Amino acid sequence: MRGLKPGLLLAAVCCAPVTLAQQPAQQQAPASLEELLRQTPTDVTRGVEESTSSRFAQSASDAPSVTYVVTDTDIARHGMRNMADVLRSMPGLYVTGDGNFVYVGARGLGRPGDYNSRLLFLIDGMRVNENIYDAGLLGSEFFVDVDLIDRVEYAPGPGSALYGNNAFFGVVNIITKGTDKLHGVQMRASAVSDRLREVRASVGHRWEQGGEGWLALSAFKQSDIAAQYPLPPGFDRPVKDHNWDRGQRLLGMGRYGGVTLRAGLSHREQGAPGFLPREAPVPIVQNRNVFNNSFLSAEYQRDLGNDWSLYGAVSSKRSDYLQAFPYIHRDLTPFEFDKRSLGRWYNVDLRVSTQRWRDHELMAGFEYQYDRTQRIIAGPVGEELDAEFYGDNRRRGLFVQDSWRLNDTHRVTLGVRRDATMMGGTNINPRFAWIWSGVPDASLKLMYGSAYREANLFEYQVNAPWEVPLPTPERVRTLELAWDHALNHNVQYRASVYASRLRDLISVGQESGVFENSAPIRSVGAELGLERRWAGGQQWQAALSLQRTSDALGQRLNNSPRALLKMLYSQPLQGDRLRLSWQALSESRRVTATTTLPGYTLLNSTLLWRQSEGVNVALSLYNIGNVRYFDQPDGVGPPLRQEGRVLRLSLTRQFGP
Repeated sequence: MRGLKPGLLLAAVCCAPVTLAQQPAQQQAPASLEELLRQTPTDVTRGVEESTSSRFAQSASDAPSVTYVVTDTDIARHGMRNMADVLRSMPGLYVTGDGNFVYVGARGLGRPGDYNSRLLFLIDGMRVNENIYDAGLLGSEFFVDVDLIDRVEYAPGPGSALYGNNAFFGVVNIITKGTDKLHGVQMRASAVSDRLREVRASVGHRWEQGGEGWLALSAFKQSDIAAQYPLPPGFDRPVKDHNWDRGQRLLGMGRYGGVTLRAGLSHREQGAPGFLPREAPVPIVQNRNVFNNSFLSAEYQRDLGNDWSLYGAVSSKRSDYLQAFPYIHRDLTPFEFDKRSLGRWYNVDLRVSTQRWRDHELMAGFEYQYDRTQRIIAGPVGEELDAEFYGDNRRRGLFVQDSWRLNDTHRVTLGVRRDATMMGGTNINPRFAWIWSGVPDASLKLMYGSAYREANLFEYQVNAPWEVPLPTPERVRTLELAWDHALNHNVQYRASVYASRLRDLISVGQESGVFENSAPIRSVGAELGLERRWAGGQQWQAALSLQRTSDALGQRLNNSPRALLKMLYSQPLQGDRLRLSWQALSESRRVTATTTLPGYTLLNSTLLWRQSEGVNVALSLYNIGNVRYFDQPDGVGPPLRQEGRVLRLSLTRQFGP
């Protein structure tokens, strides 16, 4: 808990500017229409719209789960650079990285070596976890640039009753912007003090006939990246020369009538130093990690009369991940050892909903995933493979859900889903939520749900050489009670408590080194939140997450922080033309398999200047105190130093109406 103290001090500092709003306002020129549209609402956001918890749009206060939302306004004001920054700002989530992959832990569970397979990630409602590791790819290889995000919704807790596999600890839905926000030509360029350069360009248009669409291209390049671990004397420069990152992304959307087409491509190539044995003729070679991902989707929505609606979607996705390790023989003969993971899969999503019966919102759906390609190969280039693993899987899911309004103050949501897969067998997951709104501007929610995750091809690949059977699907059941209340238009608080029981968690055995099912695990926790807004445009949000996760012997799990504290504050300096925003992100200490990682507090700040219509300049400083903090994402390697102090300058320009 020691790492949280600086964050608590910052709360007092952030609240100090509030007195400015109570002083007489200075005479200002009348605001333009553009400025009025940009001004910050002074009311708290209790009724923000979300669509993740029930698969249809509704107020978050009526949703059958707790839902956290980060909007494009939050992203711009706080200088969030990527999905890692967005998720790091959300209650209950903790994020780290090893320079190649971004790892996310939820509600105290972030298993070493897990590739985010226990969170389901969606883009505009489309599943994007790949089919080799079940990974949520959130680094620079992610399809969506943050400038294209309209909002990110996170619904914590079991979600398999609606979404099936991977919705174990929650569902994250990234919703992209429409042409109302991406109209005309937009360009953005960023320069960062750690030698990162980024550019983005987009063009969007809406036709009078009713169609609309946009296309966006972004690219980045970073060189001379410092090592995250101690180096012997004289190795700093060679390591930086071999440590680099670059990539490109293309994303587009087109819509006409009830048909929407989306497509995305991402390419990332990351270089890292490879250290050879002392007897090798050279000490360092160039390792590479190459990501190539793509998707194409089509969706159709139509009202079938006054009471029925139809939704259908099909998508094709491809992932290709290459790890290349060069070596040099004593006779100076070079060769390269490659490990490649290739996946290709199709998804079908069909849903029918109706309000035909009074006070009922019924939905039934069918989902199908066909894993056409699941392949892991490894061996020297040009020679016979050392290892080859194939997968062949199909998933079918049927679900039904009823949101039933009993009266003006009571609503009940009931749902159940049955999934059948070739690898994981049959899984049935129910959900229940009771929502009471008997107090004005308040709601009480009692929620129960279960979820599962089946073993993937990567876990099979680890176990197969040892002839160890594949673990059975892991399961979780959670009971949660949540209360949120807007005391007035400017102050809102929330509190939730939950208890989870995890069974057959798939983890690497400390002695066996292969994946196996663990003994039962219990997790209890609480999440507390407060939001305050002032007439002068100031905003303050704070979230405290507390949890304890322990195994059958009562011992705490590794990589499981007891507490997370997150505070966000935003202060206008010259209306909404010039705004200063702060973040304080605190995490308590964690124990890993080999060490204890101390707690820490990170302070970030962004100055956003809307220089004129269509021109925005952002100056951001991350980790202001240059705090030295470490993480151990894989659980076995040395602790890696995380990002130090970084300065970022970003310029955005819009052309056209």
